[in-house]
Amino acid sequence: MNHNKRIEKCKAILVHYGFAAQQEKLVEECEELIEAAQNEDYDNFIEELADVTIMISQMVMSLNQEQQEQYNEMIDFKLDRTLRRIESDI
Repeated sequence: MNHNKRIEKCKAILVHYGFAAQQEKLVEECEELIEAAQNEDYDNFIEELADVTIMISQMVMSLNQEQQEQYNEMIDFKLDRTLRRIESDI
């Protein structure tokens, strides 16, 4: 499916249910992902990973421009930090 169509669908769901409900749903889906990750049911893990990805996308969409920039900067910071740690282990 086209990435833009996924974004449109996520936005429609977020608008319909609202931020607070989707934030609660994120918590529920994260709990289910943790449980699936601890088990050896690969299909369930994939399903829960998809659910969490959708919920995170909705949460990011709900951020204003400044918050989205902060979010992206934090991702870059964390990736760079982990890579520095890997390099120091070599």
